[in-house]
Amino acid sequence: MKKFQTPKSSLSLCALIVLVLGMWPAAAHAYIDPGTGSFVIQGIIAAVVGAGFAIKVFWHKIVSTFTGKSPAENDDDE
Repeated sequence: MKKFQTPKSSLSLCALIVLVLGMWPAAAHAYIDPGTGSFVIQGIIAAVVGAGFAIKVFWHKIVSTFTGKSPAENDDDE
């Protein structure tokens, strides 16, 4: 009895078809309520504050990267 083997080109064609059909847009029939909007705004504000805090914490390392001095040499203001 002979085993059936599919050619690789037909497998890649099937994978391409599945990928294209999976990415096909469909109607969501949904809405965004005010709670969702405020949640998105809260997330944006948290990201900005978090980035500011990270810059504040690592400021001496950031400056030393661009100036070429060690962080200990940049501690003149403390």
